[in-house]
Amino acid sequence: MDKIKKLILIAVPMSICNFRCQYCYLTHRSEYYQNKQPNYQYSPEHVAKALSKERLGGVAYVNLCADGETLLAKDITKYTHELLKEGHYIEFVTNLSVTKILDEILSWDTELLNRLEFKCSFHYLQLKEKNLLDTFSNNVKKIWAAGASANIETTPHDELIPYIDELKKFALKNFGALPHLTIARNDDTDNIEYLTNLPMAEYDEIWSTFGSTFWEFKKTFFTKKQEQFCYAGEWSLYVNLATGNANQCYVSRITQNIFEDLSKPINFKPIGRCLLPHCYNGHSLLSLGCIPQFDQARYGDIRNRIKLDESQWLQPKLKNFFNTRLEESNTRLDPKTENDIIRKFKRQEQLAALNPVNLAKRIVGKKGVDCIKKIIRHKNA
Repeated sequence: MDKIKKLILIAVPMSICNFRCQYCYLTHRSEYYQNKQPNYQYSPEHVAKALSKERLGGVAYVNLCADGETLLAKDITKYTHELLKEGHYIEFVTNLSVTKILDEILSWDTELLNRLEFKCSFHYLQLKEKNLLDTFSNNVKKIWAAGASANIETTPHDELIPYIDELKKFALKNFGALPHLTIARNDDTDNIEYLTNLPMAEYDEIWSTFGSTFWEFKKTFFTKKQEQFCYAGEWSLYVNLATGNANQCYVSRITQNIFEDLSKPINFKPIGRCLLPHCYNGHSLLSLGCIPQFDQARYGDIRNRIKLDESQWLQPKLKNFFNTRLEESNTRLDPKTENDIIRKFKRQEQLAALNPVNLAKRIVGKKGVDCIKKIIRHKNA
């Protein structure tokens, strides 16, 4: 049985989407809706070599997600196909409305499709408004029939509450189970908070009726700062598909280009202590084991559902792979080395905080610092 060696989160820098979801976290980013396709600097074949099993040390879980609808990214099928041929397991994030591109993917060999899972974002109100509910459900069924895996995920947002009963009815009829729930987040807040106007007790009461183990797991770490040693950067990477620039995680102490020179080994170094307010995408990072002590769930289990007819959303081979953990194929550092790394980074951060520009930012903020710089430039002109 294949076991996960690396977790590779691939960002597809494309800002085109055919939906306009009110709760989308991308609306908090400046590149939102710029309608720009990625400017790929490397071919699909080159990227597959850069992420080969030999170079990574084994089989990877690869997540492909665009800043928009992933199926609309040019040549995305070519990159996906090459990575599957390399032997990796892929999770493809999509709103499942672009049938023509999906049909192309589903025409591939079953051996490849058995290692492909679609994370189907079930944007119920957008699908209903655009008369695409049947398109979505038919595409889900085609995925299962072709031998790939599909899991259905809904974002629990306040505007959806009046439609919960009809959503549930539609899901049971078409997917054999209720959708899993993720958490809507507000990237416009410093601490990346829940995106809801409800008190948390009421929020929990309403959405707990879906019985989503995925949602229940996410709630255990959402808004909670992770203080334990994290192997992101050594066991996982966050990679820009267009450029090859790779970070240890969504934020990083080390940046490198892993596509540029394939003769150079990838510099796998652990981030040590999380730099974010909380691990908002810990459903994969934590369940797959970037923090080994965090062992509350297995990724295959929380992505899966058992349908009314006793069949499952995930194919057995893929589910078994998703249920392996990174420490099974990688070596942990001893506790002293982990602590030494954390102390080293803490000292670096303390010194950086004493930098005059950083001190000024604390006092007057980034805009104030930019203003001061402009005044100095004008005075020296």
